[in-house]
Formats: sequence, C-alpha cells, structure tokens
Amino acid sequence: MKFEDLMAKCPKCGSQDKTAVRRFIDNHHAHAELKEFKCDNCGFVYETGKDYEDNEDETIKKGLIKELNKTM
Repeated sequence: MKFEDLMAKCPKCGSQDKTAVRRFIDNHHAHAELKEFKCDNCGFVYETGKDYEDNEDETIKKGLIKELNKTM
C-alpha cells in the first residue's frame, strides 16, 4: 500500500484511521507478515496480504519455521 493510500479517507465512513493487522508466523511472536489493512471505524479492509503468500520463497520459509517449531 502506498503512503498516499494510507492517508486517504475510507470510502465507507470517511475516517483516516487505519490499522495494519499482522499474522504471527511462529510460536515466539518474533516474525510476522501482513494480514490486512483495516479501517478503525467501520472495519473496511483496504488490502490483504494474500497476494504475498503466493511467493515461493515465503512458502519455503513457512515450512522451515514449522519444522523448527516442531523440534523445540
């Protein structure tokens, strides 16, 4: 999401307050990835992180993290 998009008003309610919701990817909460950008007022979802999940490197990284967490 571009900086201009973060400063833009919500199309539903007109609020400029947004929150970046993150998804933690390990047990220790040290690594996170973007889940979505959401309006604080009405809950309108601007952008989801699903586009980034298709990356092959991310899939490999997630698999390695799962394997490491199983051994701990």
